[in-house]
Amino acid sequence: MTDEPGAIFIPTQNHFFGRQGQRPRYIIVHGTAGGSQAEAIARYFQSTENTSNPVSSHYVIGQDGTIVQCVREADGAWGNGVVTAGHAPWWSSDLNPNYISISVEHCKSSISNSEQLTEAQKEASFRLIEHICKRYDIPMREADAKGGITGHFSIDPVNRARCPGPYPWDELFATLAQHHTVS
Repeated sequence: MTDEPGAIFIPTQNHFFGRQGQRPRYIIVHGTAGGSQAEAIARYFQSTENTSNPVSSHYVIGQDGTIVQCVREADGAWGNGVVTAGHAPWWSSDLNPNYISISVEHCKSSISNSEQLTEAQKEASFRLIEHICKRYDIPMREADAKGGITGHFSIDPVNRARCPGPYPWDELFATLAQHHTVS
């Protein structure tokens, strides 16, 4: 069973069981730097189990808008790596960022993450992010020390400066603000 209604569950063993007493305060937006289908990326995560480079994310959104869940929200995904030099000021190398975040991958076929989201991806992404924010009372705005939504670049600007690549941040925050005031 998935945490997100309508998502497909393709689980991976690549995760931290539990969150070490932490709760999600951030949503981290990623780009896959390859691939177009969420199911294929989820199977890739499974293929890295028991290897020297296991990877995962809570969710993957395909270019067709399909949402696949790979890690339960109660657990920490292995999507964020480590905090590197130049990181946003609220990240600390004393706390694994995976314990306090939910990772959302967006399929981008270019290895540079340079293409825009498809319309279907954008709609699925905005809806999923809104639902996660509501489930965990995550601020529906750009991240700061109190939580929010940001890209992988904020944690690891050394190795992931182009992650997620182009993302419609202004449109996301405007949509969330509109939905938040209406509901």
